[in-house]
Amino acid sequence: MKNILIIFLSLLSYNVFAQTELNMETLSDFDFTNDEWSDIWGYVDEEGNEYAISGTEDSIYFIDVTDCSNPQVIFQFNGNSPIWRDFKTYQDYAYSVCDGSTCSEGLRIFDLSALPSGGITYSGGITTWFTRAHNIFVDEDNGRLYACDVFKSGVKYDLVILDIATDPENPVLLYQGALGGGYLHDLNVKDNIIFGSYFNGDALRVYDANDANNITLIEELTGMDGAHASWNDADEQWAYLIEEKANHTINVIDMSNLNDPNNDMEIVNQIWDPLESDNGLIAHNLFVLNDYLYMSHYHDGVKVYDITDRENPEIAAYNDIYPQNGNTYSGFEGTWGIYPFLPSGCIIASDITNGVVMMQMDWTIADTCTPVVNIDSPQPGGLYSASNHLTSNIELDQNTSTIYQGVMSVELLPGFEASRLSDFEAKIDACVPNN
Repeated sequence: MKNILIIFLSLLSYNVFAQTELNMETLSDFDFTNDEWSDIWGYVDEEGNEYAISGTEDSIYFIDVTDCSNPQVIFQFNGNSPIWRDFKTYQDYAYSVCDGSTCSEGLRIFDLSALPSGGITYSGGITTWFTRAHNIFVDEDNGRLYACDVFKSGVKYDLVILDIATDPENPVLLYQGALGGGYLHDLNVKDNIIFGSYFNGDALRVYDANDANNITLIEELTGMDGAHASWNDADEQWAYLIEEKANHTINVIDMSNLNDPNNDMEIVNQIWDPLESDNGLIAHNLFVLNDYLYMSHYHDGVKVYDITDRENPEIAAYNDIYPQNGNTYSGFEGTWGIYPFLPSGCIIASDITNGVVMMQMDWTIADTCTPVVNIDSPQPGGLYSASNHLTSNIELDQNTSTIYQGVMSVELLPGFEASRLSDFEAKIDACVPNN
């Protein structure tokens, strides 16, 4: 859903973006540890409060980001000292795994059902099928958790599939084994169909896992180099795949012939546009929401592409939340993960060095709602917008030609004199994202 302009309170606006920012602004950040951060996920409780779930080398953090500009840690859980952590949610539960030689946590389970008034409960760690895993994914519609690149007592397995629908705190094993094809690094699953990225196998492999005892290969697309992660659009007609190697493009894949035995998936385009140096940039993780492709891009921070034309993505926004690299790229530093699915439009990202960063898209291109914006220090000639709720109680001279605009609500409290208005409020239907 593209938000539209509803209210103008004056006639002048301007758009000025720094070199490191386009159509996206940082609202807040969170980092009170010297440890490195890894992946990130999100959760929404029954009252609509929003949370970020992220991890460092020694802890898992649950952060209330309902106010996107004021994150609050509500729960911290310590563990091993792994290099990587990964998280997913199912109903009112969060699942965590870690990877690296020091990891022995298995699958950790957290009960979130008491939120927001109650606390988070650690339900326990299960090491029955693996002690470490590189990535997990939850097929929510079918209540299955998939773990890939797992280890147990020195033995490596490509894949473990667990039933978590019957009892989310006590998973039941459906599959444990090797699918072949090389190193299964990451996967996403839609209605029991596995889309697996094979880093050493240099392929995207699609499997039918409806019968977990008889997983069959539907199709394989080769020709990649370091296939790291992929994500599909809502219609499952297009996929976007990242190769996690320096100077490697992002592949645009036509999957419309996936179930046609006479035609194959094919790479139809590749995109690559470093913000700074032309040498060394590495892309990492990605998600599709409606008509936008969201990417965590290590040194280049967060990038967002407009994929209204699925075959030809165009850069729509970016926020370089790892400025430490200057104008050079070298190695695996910067933004690890991004989560764009919170209903408010608060976009959360994890940066290895800088922690968790909360952002919002500019109202002109936002594909979801944007968070509440409270104007603490209005600037002459400024543009202030939100698709949810815009508010301020700061006095401002009426001749400053500043625009205040909102889709759901604009509220100018007493003392706010930009247009000699007092307690002004205008509302239309609430902004509801199309997730």
